[in-house]
Amino acid sequence: MKQEIHQLCLEKLEANIQQLEKAIADIQDAANQETKSSAGDKYETGRAMMQQEKDKLNVRLTTNQNQLSKLKQLKPAQRQEQAENGSLVQTNEGLFYFAAAIGKLPLGTQKCFVISLDSPLAKALWHKKEGEIINFQGRKIRIVAIQ
Repeated sequence: MKQEIHQLCLEKLEANIQQLEKAIADIQDAANQETKSSAGDKYETGRAMMQQEKDKLNVRLTTNQNQLSKLKQLKPAQRQEQAENGSLVQTNEGLFYFAAAIGKLPLGTQKCFVISLDSPLAKALWHKKEGEIINFQGRKIRIVAIQ
């Protein structure tokens, strides 16, 4: 199951990267085709807005590329004894893959939450083992299994 989740994460990030690259290219094409009108301020404002949007997309692109790079370094076939980077942690509240800030992934009838190591839940579960219980935001979360 962990390998399937890992593959879904890779595919999702690669798709995000392709979409972001296309959006950046589209903005660049639009900026290149923009002709200077007689209202020079309007032209400059439009170009500035396009540049701001392009900058935002470039930040998201870099984030996704970094996440993909880190994800590719994980070894999903390796089983962990405790919750750490690359762990699939099953709790009484759900399934969590410690990899990147991707969010909820549908997995058949189940849902898996792919979370960053910087997330509060990952920090709370860090280095915990099967059977341990943590208090998190007023809830008791029990670790059922770790892969």
